[in-house]
Amino acid sequence: MQLRAVAEQGDLAWGSLQVLLHPELIRLSRFQPIGRLRKDVDAPHEIATRVLARLHANDYRAVKKLFAADKPPEVGAWIRVLVRSAAIDFMREHTDYVRRSTTREAGWISLHSLVSSDGAALDNSLVEKQREVERFLTQALEVTRKALDEHGDDAVSVLAIAWKIEPLHARRLVKKGAQYLPVLRLVLAGSSYPEVAAALEVTRREVELIVSYVEEFLVARRFSGEPPR
Repeated sequence: MQLRAVAEQGDLAWGSLQVLLHPELIRLSRFQPIGRLRKDVDAPHEIATRVLARLHANDYRAVKKLFAADKPPEVGAWIRVLVRSAAIDFMREHTDYVRRSTTREAGWISLHSLVSSDGAALDNSLVEKQREVERFLTQALEVTRKALDEHGDDAVSVLAIAWKIEPLHARRLVKKGAQYLPVLRLVLAGSSYPEVAAALEVTRREVELIVSYVEEFLVARRFSGEPPR
C-alpha cells in the first residue's frame, strides 16, 4: 500500500503516491455536493490538490496518525472523508457562498437570497452584495450595448466568446436586457413578483423569466463582485 509507504518513508514514497492517488481524487471530487461549483471544470482539480496538500502537511502527520491508530479506518473510506471535507471547505470559501447565521440559511448568492423574505433589515454585507450585483449587471448591459453598436447581428457570438458563456445568455441580454435592471431593482428592494409586474406593466410570468435569466447569467459569468470585461 503506497499510503503506508509514505507513513514509513516520507518523501521517498510521496511522488509515487501522488501519481497513483491523483486520478482517484479527481474522480471522487466530481461527485461532491458543492452546488453550482460542480459546473466548474477546475473544481475537481482544486479539491484534489487540497487533499494532497492535507496529506503532505506537517511531515505527513495525517498519514502517520492514520497508521499509528490501534484500529485504523479503511483507507478508501478515509480518503473519501478527506475529499468531502476538502470539497465543503472549497465551496464555503467561494465568494458567492454565504454561511448559515442566525438570520439566514447557508446557500448561494442569488436574487432570491439577496432579498429579505421576512422584512428584517439586511446586514451591511448583503446590502453591498446587492449593490455589486447591480453594478455588475449595469456594466454587462453597457458592454452588450457597445457590442451591438460595433458588431450588429454578430454581437451575440462576440459576447459569448468574450465572456466564455453559452450564446443563450448573450442572446437574452440582447433581446431582454432592457428589462433586467428595472426588474432587478424592484426585486432587490423587496417587491413581490405581482408588484413588480404591476409597476412595469408586464405579466408576472415575464418577471419570473427575467429573474431566472439574471440568476443564470450571474452563474454563467461566475459573478463574484468583479466587473465584467
